[in-house]
Amino acid sequence: MHPVKSPENDDQYEQRHSDCVNALDGKVQQLFEEAFRAGWAREETAQALLEIVAGSASAISDRRTTFEI
Repeated sequence: MHPVKSPENDDQYEQRHSDCVNALDGKVQQLFEEAFRAGWAREETAQALLEIVAGSASAISDRRTTFEI
């Protein structure tokens, strides 16, 4: 498995979000394939990943709110 590609530079730049999506897409597709081969349906895998991402996003948001107070 290849490592996730780094951003072009440490600063913000116009296509940074798009670059991040592209860097992670292959890993997500690979995860779907591994889950499918392990016996999980694509739909339940997608739902599980959505829950994981939502939980991670919530935790990140909570930490930002805590530090801003």
